Amino acid sequence: YHAAWSNECIEFWFMLHFAYYTSNNHRKEYIRFLNERYAQLGLGKYKKNSTDTFDILMKHGNPRLASRYAKRIIDDHKGMTPTDIAPGTKVFELVEELAKYLPEESRKQFIG
Repeated sequence: YHAAWSNECIEFWFMLHFAYYTSNNHRKEYIRFLNERYAQLGLGKYKKNSTDTFDILMKHGNPRLASRYAKRIIDDHKGMTPTDIAPGTKVFELVEELAKYLPEESRKQFIG
């Protein structure tokens, strides 16, 4: 089994839907980034545990690009343990595994 981890927080994975980001900042910076992006999109502020997060990321972000960015970051840190990769995330592995069970057209949004 593999864990779907995200250092320093899940918001880092969310950020990658909008931009390539490699600075190891405190989670407050990631939330600040999301607040700014949400405001630009006219969505107000990012809210942790919001039931709208998935829909927002799908409509305004790019999940396939987020996976590509996350893979690049992991590749740049080969040989390091997850605790030493910051920022970093392997949520893309879970997303790509689950996407295999989607219809072909939907799968393309996640795997490409």
